[in-house]
Parts: sequence; structure tokens; C-alpha cells
Amino acid sequence: MTVHFQREMDRLNQQITAAGSRVEKQVSEAYEALGRLDVATAQRVIRGDEDIDQIEVQLEEECLKLLALYQPVAGDLRLIVSILKINNDLERIGDHAAHISRIVIRLAELPHIEIPRTMHTIYQQSKLMLRKSLLAFVEADRSLADTVLRMDEEIDVLCKSTMPGQIELIRATPEETEQRLMVITACRQLERIGDHAANIAENVIYLLSGDIIRHGLGDRPAIHAT
Repeated sequence: MTVHFQREMDRLNQQITAAGSRVEKQVSEAYEALGRLDVATAQRVIRGDEDIDQIEVQLEEECLKLLALYQPVAGDLRLIVSILKINNDLERIGDHAAHISRIVIRLAELPHIEIPRTMHTIYQQSKLMLRKSLLAFVEADRSLADTVLRMDEEIDVLCKSTMPGQIELIRATPEETEQRLMVITACRQLERIGDHAANIAENVIYLLSGDIIRHGLGDRPAIHAT
């Protein structure tokens, strides 16, 4: 490939890395807003989601342009395809952060309730998954990507363990039903952030090895890209 193509690929790598950092900040600020019921921060996250949407479109256009102009193969092709998919997952994570922020704005209008402690653990886990998945991409680290996939199972268990307590509180204090349902929804948003981080890890594995492991295909003979 030409020197120009390599420069474009380097720039694409820088752009997806910057997008990842931007989305990480969105997730952190959304959860901080939830903990403090900070409407101003929540509104900032919601406004920031529009920027992330624009970044996603721009990155997708860059990827498609490189595919059309240079018709890359092998590792270069896998890299562009991986960036396309990671880009989409980052945009969806931004959406979940914005959704949590909308919950914050509504909760601030209602009588205060305590956020369950398990929510903080779920947040820390999902945030760490996102950090590790992006680091796995930057450092081309298969073992780190595998670690992220194992962490995803832990988040699923934690999220399920939160539900019974909230449902019991709804029965005991029905006047807090709306708040409790919002807490459950916020928990699911954090779980989905973890799911998208796991998707990023799967795409790192695809990038490094050509193996497609989503949909449980990791338990079968690996499918290799040609």
C-alpha cells in the first residue's frame, strides 16, 4: 500500500482512539450525575451525545472512503472493518450514557431515594471493561480482550442480583415505584455499556486473529477471514 494510505490508516487509528476517550468521559460524567442528581452535568452529557453521533458518521465515512479508494486486503481490511464496528459500539455506549442522564433529570424532580450499592459496582465494572477493551485495541492485546469477555459475565450476574431488591422496595413503598423503575433502567443501561465493551473486545480478537467469536461461535471451530 502507498505511504498516503498508511498515513490515512494512522489518522483513522488516532480518530477511533480519541472517540473512545470521549465516550469514556461521557460514561463517567453520566454516572457522576446519577450519584449526585446533578442536572447540569446530565444536560452536558446529553448535549455531548450529539457530538459523538457526528464523530461516528465522520469515522464511518472515512472507513468507507478507504475501502473504496484502496481496496485493502488481509490485515488492513480487518483493521478497517474492526474500526467500523468499534465505532458503532462507541456510539451506542454514548447513547446509553445519555439515557442515564435523562433518568437523572427525571429523578431530580422526584422524592429522593438511595441508589443501591451494587449499582456502583456495576458501573465500575462496565467502565473498566470499556477501558480494557479500548486498551486491548490500542496495544493489540488478545489476552486483555479475553479478560473483558470474562468480565461481561460478572456484570450480568450483578445486574440480575439488583432486581429483586428493587422489586421488593416497590412492593413496600409503592409511592416510589417510578424512581425504582428508573434505577432498574439505569442498571440495564450500565449492563448494556458492558455488552458493547465486550463487542469491542470481540472485534479486537477478530482484528488480531481473524476469528469470529460472537453468537457463541467461539465454542466451535474458528472461522477465519480470507
